[in-house]
Amino acid sequence: MKTYNILLIDDEKEVCESLIDFASQFGIAKFDADIIVTDRQNWQDGAELLEKEYFHALILDARCMIDSEQVDDNFDFLTIALERLKEIEQKQDRHIPFVINTGYFGEKEVQMMQRLISERRGKIFSKTLPKDEMFQYLVAEIEKAENTKIEKKYADVFEIFDKDYLDLTFRAHLLKLLKTSNSDDSTEIKKNLAILRSLQEQIFQTLNRKDGQIVPDSMCQTNVAFRAVHRHLSGNKDRNRNYQTTTPVLQNNWIENLSECLYEVTSDNGSHNPYDNTPLPTKYTVQSLTFAFLEQLLWFKKLMS
Repeated sequence: MKTYNILLIDDEKEVCESLIDFASQFGIAKFDADIIVTDRQNWQDGAELLEKEYFHALILDARCMIDSEQVDDNFDFLTIALERLKEIEQKQDRHIPFVINTGYFGEKEVQMMQRLISERRGKIFSKTLPKDEMFQYLVAEIEKAENTKIEKKYADVFEIFDKDYLDLTFRAHLLKLLKTSNSDDSTEIKKNLAILRSLQEQIFQTLNRKDGQIVPDSMCQTNVAFRAVHRHLSGNKDRNRNYQTTTPVLQNNWIENLSECLYEVTSDNGSHNPYDNTPLPTKYTVQSLTFAFLEQLLWFKKLMS
C-alpha cells in the first residue's frame, strides 16, 4: 500500500487530532493509501523534524507559535516558516508541496501573503470547510513532484528508506545523482563522481554499524578501507589456492566487479585529480556507475534485511 507522510504544524492539538483521524480514513477510502500525518505545535520543532525525516508534504497554520517559548500565536509565523521552508527545500534539492490550513481565511494578513504562497506553489484552505479537497490537492501535488516520479521508477531501491536503513541526507544525494547523471557539465560530472564515492563508503559504514561480522570495525575506524572491505566481503580469497575463500562470501562476483569499478573510477576522477592530463569521464560513465550503484544498493538491502 502506498504511503504519504505529511507534517502538520498547528498549535491547536484538537485540530491536529481531527486532521490525523480524517487523513487516515480518507487515504484508504479515496486512494487506497496510508496518509500518515505527524503533528508539531510550533515551527521550530516542525522544521527540525522536517530536516531529519522525509515528508512528502506540509500543512501549516497561518497563525501559530514560532517556538515552544512563545505564548501567543501571530501571523509572523507564516513569514518565518515560508522563508525557512525555502532553505530546507534548497538543502534537500526538492520542492515540498504545502498548504495553509487556517481559520483566518479572509483576514488581510493572510490575503497579503496570497501572492507569495502562490509563487511558492502553495494553496490556502479554510479550516471551516471539508478537508477532502485539501488532501486531494496535496496528494496530486505529491504525485507531480519530480522526486516522487524518480522514487516510483526505482521503487525497489527506495525501499531502503522505507525500512530506515539509510538517512535523509543519503536519500537527498541519491535523488540529486539520479536527476543530474545525464549532465554534460564537467563540474557536475566531477561532483557526481564524488557523490558516488561518498555514498558507496556510507553503505559500508552502515553495514558495519549493523554487524561487525559483515564489515569489521578495523576497516571503518576513520575512513573506509575499501580494499580490505572488498576482500572481506568476497570471502578473503586466497589467490594461491585457486581463489578459495577463507571466510563467508557476502558478495557475488558481479557485485564484486561492479563495486571495484565504481570505486576505482570515482577515486581517480571524483575524489582526487586524475593522474594524467586526460579528460574526465563523460556523462555516460556517470550514468553507468549510477546504475551499477543501484545494483549495489539492492545487494545492500538484502544484507540489511
